[in-house]
Amino acid sequence: MQTFYIIFSLLACCAAIFDFLFYRIPNIICILIVLFFFIGSTIFYPVEKITEALLFASGTLGVGFLLYAVRIFGPGDAKLLTASVLWVESSNFLVFILAISVCGGLLGIFYLSLSDEIDKIRLKINIFLTKFLQDSLLWTFYKRYQGLPFKNSRSTESKKVILPYGIAICGGCLVITYIKIWGA
Repeated sequence: MQTFYIIFSLLACCAAIFDFLFYRIPNIICILIVLFFFIGSTIFYPVEKITEALLFASGTLGVGFLLYAVRIFGPGDAKLLTASVLWVESSNFLVFILAISVCGGLLGIFYLSLSDEIDKIRLKINIFLTKFLQDSLLWTFYKRYQGLPFKNSRSTESKKVILPYGIAICGGCLVITYIKIWGA
């Protein structure tokens, strides 16, 4: 199951990168996280554990959509959080939420203090990835998002900082992977 947790972490990191660059989390990443969970869990887990994971994910989906309705979360964040909760056992659920909260707080401080520089970094990374991926198989996937209009980290009308919370969710996923592989 360790291999599946590593794949899960890599997919969460991909979601964080897309959220950082484009403020969008591709649906295919969330689908792959769910798919790899079902492949790994049917091999390694009993049915009761899979049912428990589905119940936690259902509750998380409801909370995620409530957070989306009050404009705290984006829809991609709600989907990524729900897909990620499948991987979290009930004994580690509070650790997962705490890790996301701590990462989100650090992300907020980082964005409040450096939002203008972050936009410059995002543009440079986007230019680099455009040149790097142009002749690869990933280009057809990346260009769908690369062509979107650039979204600043501060809202133009209210000057609020927009946080790519997929990064914080990825931090929680990395903590869970660490716990599951090394048993911290």
